[in-house]
Amino acid sequence: MVRTNVSFGYQRRPIDFTLGYIFKAKKFRASMLRFRTLYEKPVKGTETVETFLFEPKETAVGNLFVLHGLGSTNVPFLLWMATHLANAGVRVFMPILPGNFTRVAHGSTSGKDFFDPNVERAARFWEQSVVDILSVVDWAKQQNLWHSKTHLFGFCLGGMVAVMLNAVSDDFEKTILMTVGGEMATLLWNSPTLAFFRRDRKLLNGAPYGVGQRENFLRTFEEDIKKLSQFETVEQMQRSDIHPYLKLDPLAYAKFVKKEKIIFIEALFDRALPKRSRKLLWEALGKPKRYVIPSGHVTWLPFQYAVCKFILRNMDVRELRRQLELLRRVELEEKK
Repeated sequence: MVRTNVSFGYQRRPIDFTLGYIFKAKKFRASMLRFRTLYEKPVKGTETVETFLFEPKETAVGNLFVLHGLGSTNVPFLLWMATHLANAGVRVFMPILPGNFTRVAHGSTSGKDFFDPNVERAARFWEQSVVDILSVVDWAKQQNLWHSKTHLFGFCLGGMVAVMLNAVSDDFEKTILMTVGGEMATLLWNSPTLAFFRRDRKLLNGAPYGVGQRENFLRTFEEDIKKLSQFETVEQMQRSDIHPYLKLDPLAYAKFVKKEKIIFIEALFDRALPKRSRKLLWEALGKPKRYVIPSGHVTWLPFQYAVCKFILRNMDVRELRRQLELLRRVELEEKK
């Protein structure tokens, strides 16, 4: 069987966009950026790129791209982070990944398509995620909103995409990977979060590339992971005969990422990501700086203040007044 190729290529061009205010706060403006995706094969329902933009009213101390996790429930927590970081003077871009939240594919469920038994369908969502975020980067540069201190924060699914972005782009000064793992075969067959993938036995039996045959799939994946060291470029790996789901795996992109740009945060009690998954990705990234926190995969979310403070510190923003802004309630600007 001919293997599915993966590509993050797209035609760069001036972006025709709309930008409308959602609300104005005393310290920042919240807007929604929209434009037609530059990805050539969008699934119905994902054609429009949607990005929350939080613009400080004073000169921004830096830019932060926030990539959310799988599904919708984590998005409000990350929006809280975005608004409070904007309060502290950080310009925050929060793109909604295709297939999630307000960009769910027609007839589908938020987050489900990234881990579809049909890897050819799944590939379209991974490819589009990278293309959409790179095109938001292009837009920011076109609008003179780029900052030399631009960081990336990726949680769960967003962290997996962040690894891919770092493999093909040198735009981000630092990237924080928050509770992220690799080895897609292990995740698909063992993660409680992806139980929906294993539910329909009939669908799995008909899945291409042996995805539904657990033992064979795991064995093939293990063999193909050993081939990753031979590839000299991302494109060579994407055009190779390794399993197509490995081409959607951060493990396959890790060797092309600069270790010094990565901060790896692992949750000690993470049930969603098997320990093997986390360990393999950390090692594949060259064992970057790692922090282990006493939480589960998502139970860190109510402690956004501590994460925001950590983000500011890594952006070298150390003024006490900015850290205090993280604690303050966002004040809306009164209408006149």
